Amino acid sequence: MSISLRRIARKAQRGIALLVVLGLVIFLSLIALPFSESQRLSTQMTANALMIAKLQAAADGAVHRMLFELARPRAADATLALAQWKANGMTHEMTENGFQIAVSARNEAAKIDLNFAAEALLKNVFASAGVAEEDAVNIVAAVKDWTDADNLKRPNGAEADDYRASGKKTVPSNDFFIAIEELQNVMGVTPQIFSAVAPYLTVQSRSAGVDPMTASGALLSMVPGLDASLVQSWVSERDAALQEGISVPAIPFSSPYFATGGSSVRISAEARSADGLRATREASVRVNTTAEARPQFYLWQRGREATRPSVAGDSVIQPAQGSTR
Repeated sequence: MSISLRRIARKAQRGIALLVVLGLVIFLSLIALPFSESQRLSTQMTANALMIAKLQAAADGAVHRMLFELARPRAADATLALAQWKANGMTHEMTENGFQIAVSARNEAAKIDLNFAAEALLKNVFASAGVAEEDAVNIVAAVKDWTDADNLKRPNGAEADDYRASGKKTVPSNDFFIAIEELQNVMGVTPQIFSAVAPYLTVQSRSAGVDPMTASGALLSMVPGLDASLVQSWVSERDAALQEGISVPAIPFSSPYFATGGSSVRISAEARSADGLRATREASVRVNTTAEARPQFYLWQRGREATRPSVAGDSVIQPAQGSTR
């Protein structure tokens, strides 16, 4: 009888031990599953971060590729010269290391310089944003008061006392704008107004006018005294010529607000992987004409997800597969 009881007891112990082991296995599995999932996610995030770093390097390289192309001597042959990369807004596409890369450059003079633009030109920019004419005049006067070196208030303008009286903490610097975002501090400029005019402004062209060869049709329509329908017709012909790689037709109109393209350019680059990851780079650069001088970078930032104005840069040039030229 005692032997049978001992056998039953041993079997019971083995059963309890089995249950304990099974419980322990289940418990450890419950602990391990989240850890395993966390490791999987961590591995995926690391892979994505590595891919984005590679894409960013590709986009940065495209900026420097564009600088190289712009610095190359212009070919003596007219046909070859037309094929060379220029700061005219055309997009150049290529494939490198499995990435699709697109890069374009446009003269900063394709936009209106906040620091140097003629007042009539600036006024039309604000008017195009729906600002009443009187308010547009006041804003332009305030812009000029911001950039001049004195504290003398222009008619309809604003100096430091006016800003303090209105409760603003930022007062005019009496110096040039170093970024267009500073315009948001100017008296009368609301966030809505700034968003509307920002695509047409720059602080890098150092020009009182705009370059008609690279400016958008929308911006050229803001130039005082020009016929809007004539402007749009010629811009369409210009963009078509650029896309086809032929000479741009002569400009059928003139304006004292026109200027030739300067040495500062805005470069936009994007690199995209096969699975949709992307990286962008936007740079504003002054391209020096001498071989010994290095380009001067004024802006180096991730590209913005903003709607671009309709310009020649919407067209695309695709070099031959594997081209390095």
